Amino acid sequence: MSAEFNNELLLLARHYRGMSQAEVAEASGLDQGHYSKIERGILNAPPRVESIEAVAKALNFPVSYFLQNDELSGLPLSVHEAAWRKRASVAAADMKRLHAELNIRLMHVRRYLQAVDVDGELPLPKLDPDDMGGAEKVAQFVRRAWMAPPGPIKNLTSLCERAGILVVHCDFVEKIDGVTMRLRDVPPIIFLNKSAPPDRMRHSLAHELGHLIMHTVPSDQMEDEADSFAGELLAPMNELRSDLIGGRPSLERFVQLKKFWKVSVASLVYRAKKYGYLTDNQSDYLWRQISMRGWRKREPDETQFLAETPSLYQHVIDLHEKDLGFDVNDFAKMLHISINDVRNLYGIASGGGPRRHLSLVK
Repeated sequence: MSAEFNNELLLLARHYRGMSQAEVAEASGLDQGHYSKIERGILNAPPRVESIEAVAKALNFPVSYFLQNDELSGLPLSVHEAAWRKRASVAAADMKRLHAELNIRLMHVRRYLQAVDVDGELPLPKLDPDDMGGAEKVAQFVRRAWMAPPGPIKNLTSLCERAGILVVHCDFVEKIDGVTMRLRDVPPIIFLNKSAPPDRMRHSLAHELGHLIMHTVPSDQMEDEADSFAGELLAPMNELRSDLIGGRPSLERFVQLKKFWKVSVASLVYRAKKYGYLTDNQSDYLWRQISMRGWRKREPDETQFLAETPSLYQHVIDLHEKDLGFDVNDFAKMLHISINDVRNLYGIASGGGPRRHLSLVK
């Protein structure tokens, strides 16, 4: 074992598996105090090969995983929930697992992109909402820059991918809808909770896109700005206005608007009140109806539209499988994870096509 053991990756692996120090120590047959010193990197000498192998087996990671030297990242600026949902803090254990999963996935992205170039054809500007006159103005600029036609954006995921953004669906806990990572050595990545309903996923994607475009440092206004950006990007108020004027506001009417604009009823009600198209009494009544029906948490399936499916990252993976002839064992070796993790994370059962030269992704 010539490479140096990376104790930071041991901590990530434990958090990713959701295990305590005591559980890992017991499973690996080590004294917990000794294991703790290995994890914290404070042993007087490098850990013994036998100890590393025992810990690797307990955590179901290959030994090679612990010998990588990737620079790890902290959590991003925001972990997104929709503005109109009742906010609840994410449990500390869930945040630790999120941090671990994001870093492990980033390591995988780096491995994949060693053989594939990902270039964007659409601009991905950096814009200050204060300079632009507000987050809504930024959203209007982006629609113009991306040449989006009037009306609803048919496929926001496709537009983001054309701008060189990797969109990745993950198994996050319910309270986490979306996370954005922007690092110097990988394309911008938006991770979305694949168990969220389509309306929340679409808003979360637009919200995270707002962070990518508008925010490099945290601020007290950043979440409100990202929500305002998302609402205006998906349903510009100068077009939505005509749908909100006249007639009696009802949930049934907002459901019809949802099906057209592909945004949630809650988002439409929130923006209608924000821009003065609902009175206080009308807004209160609609929110009571939404709450009574349990729609704040999840709007019913019959009101939903088809979920958008990312294709760019999957294309990168498919190129390895079909053009480079990778099978599940090759993926496991390249990514330094178990075969089960390859199958669970990337849906690769066996794979392995004829080996050809790998093409570029533009």
